[in-house]
Amino acid sequence: MPDQIRPPQVANTEDPFEVLRASKDFFLRRLKEIVSKAGVGKQSLLAAFGREVGDAYDQLASASPRDDFDEAGNLTASRLTLMSDHELEVDIHIRDICGHLRDAGGRDLWRSQLRYMTLLRRPKMKDAGNPVGPDVIGLGLWAICKEDGGDLAPILALLDRIEERLRLQLPVLYREIDELLAAHGVAPAQAQHAPVTANTNLGAQSAGGDGHHPTNPLATLQQAMRQRHGAEQQPPFGQPLIPFSANSEGRSENPALDAAAMVMLKHLFDRLTALEARSEPVGAVSAGNDPAPRPPLCVLKSNDLDLPVGRPEAITLDTLALIFEAIFESTDLPDTIKAAIGRLQIPLLKLAIVDSSLFADSSHPARLLINRMARAAIGLPPSTGSEHPVCKSIAALTAAVRDTLSQKGALLDPYLAELDALIAQRDQKLRLATAGHVLLVVGHEKEQAAQQLANSWLRASLAKTTTAPIAAFLEKHWSRVMVAAAVAGGVDGARWQQDSATASELIWSVQPKASAEERKRLAGVASSLIRRIGAGLDEIAVSGPERTLFLNTLFDLQTAALRAPAATVTELPDDPADQQAASCSLAESGAMTRAGPRTLGGDGLRVLYFGPSPSAPGRGLEDNWQVGDWLRFCVPDHPELCGLCCWQSPSSATSVLFNPDWGYAVAIPRGALDEQLRAGRAQVASRTAIFDAAAERAMKHFEST
Repeated sequence: MPDQIRPPQVANTEDPFEVLRASKDFFLRRLKEIVSKAGVGKQSLLAAFGREVGDAYDQLASASPRDDFDEAGNLTASRLTLMSDHELEVDIHIRDICGHLRDAGGRDLWRSQLRYMTLLRRPKMKDAGNPVGPDVIGLGLWAICKEDGGDLAPILALLDRIEERLRLQLPVLYREIDELLAAHGVAPAQAQHAPVTANTNLGAQSAGGDGHHPTNPLATLQQAMRQRHGAEQQPPFGQPLIPFSANSEGRSENPALDAAAMVMLKHLFDRLTALEARSEPVGAVSAGNDPAPRPPLCVLKSNDLDLPVGRPEAITLDTLALIFEAIFESTDLPDTIKAAIGRLQIPLLKLAIVDSSLFADSSHPARLLINRMARAAIGLPPSTGSEHPVCKSIAALTAAVRDTLSQKGALLDPYLAELDALIAQRDQKLRLATAGHVLLVVGHEKEQAAQQLANSWLRASLAKTTTAPIAAFLEKHWSRVMVAAAVAGGVDGARWQQDSATASELIWSVQPKASAEERKRLAGVASSLIRRIGAGLDEIAVSGPERTLFLNTLFDLQTAALRAPAATVTELPDDPADQQAASCSLAESGAMTRAGPRTLGGDGLRVLYFGPSPSAPGRGLEDNWQVGDWLRFCVPDHPELCGLCCWQSPSSATSVLFNPDWGYAVAIPRGALDEQLRAGRAQVASRTAIFDAAAERAMKHFEST
């Protein structure tokens, strides 16, 4: 569902520039204090940290409302195109830290972000566009690592110490920033979407104003049910559905009527309790062990209790029945999870009867509970049994929360926190499990980039020679030497510069030498040139007979160049085998740089690779998902997949998605996923509230009947 955000009220009493500068200075000062207490003592490291964080703050603060996400993307895309293994480990570690810091910041981070939405006039600011967000801190951590330049193990240990200190202090810092902005007259924007820790965005929409959500599908469904049956209107927000005669001050106007309502309510609850007891199998869920066989999933409707049609309690029961029918029919969850959610149907019904805000408030804790139960089980295959650790945890939580759930105003925070921890633990485990897959993708894309560099070099070099044996040698052998040089250090590396110079001297060495000075120079470099060519061929393991044949040909060409006058060099006849090998080399190199699909493998791991992204990172990309989200998407010759986005390349925007039940990882361009999202063929599954999604499906079914 789209964001519904009210335009923020920007304070006119303060100069926004001065407020931004004051908040930046405070943010930097407090961050440096925290980082220094974590063991960063060198002034050069603190200076690099502060400089990077300050630059990122300025860049995000100065971006226009439409391109703040682009700016945020460019902050990370500006890193090296060809990352070393050392840098990759650091990158993965820092990305994980940023996720942990976002969880630690929680609502304190969100409240400060709401004020920045107002200050920067960006009511739709995403998390990545927040000038004081964890992503900005992550760039500062990168600066510390680069400035330190030490070995990997000490750097990772230092990052862990910094993370521990930041997780403790960030909530306090964000509260201080919130207070600072409030003191400068910056009001919070009225956003409809509040964050939930552990990247759980399910049903976390906070209601605005009186708590009614303007696009609340559950409330819409209930209203449609009420209109169809000519039922009484909904009671005031938060009031019980069975009416009492007490006025707003709690004084009873008709005690007899109130007593009758209480009797009716107690009778209904007794019947629901009896049904709940009969429907629960003996020895069920408390230990997470399901008896066999499990009873079929079914819903409770008003006619099961002989409730009069149109009564508020009947409408409530039938509305929830439609919701649970939609959940049970969903193919996104295994039956074990549906059954666990189904066991909360009667407690939810009891709650809805005494608290009408369950339908009206999208952020009602009971709705959040159901949403997060589904979020915790996202991506599990339909056949998942009750012995699965996630199913056991959710079953145990269901048993623990049932008695509490039916009480109005019951404290559900401990259960929500338990689900948050389960979600975070599972997602973190999957992201760590993909480290080897990510290395395969990075290595492959590094080779692809190196091949493209070598191809460009080869085209330029072939334009400088008309000697067929030399051209064939460059295409067949030396282009591979240049690929290895590009992988080792890029075009600015020492190997690339040396091997490129060797090829240039090779081309020059067989050109006519009209002057004595040129002949003298060739005599001086010939032996060195042969040694350098030999070293390059050693790198790519060219056989002895092949190199001997070429060196003999080279000697003949150089001899002819010394003897022939300018522009009259006699070339040796072309070798058809060399020409065929060169053509194959060019065709193979072109195939290497074309988009997949192909399978990457190593160390028992597999990656389905679907090619590099056709668009530059941060440009023309959707901003409604990020690393840490679960996506449902399609790839050729496979059924619909649901996996966690565990990593995204800062240079190519290739995304690595993983689900342990696949047996492989998928590497796919972010642009391809965005295109599927726009076409409705993909879905950000982790940001779908199952309660609202079920209400929407139920509403469509209701309208069609």
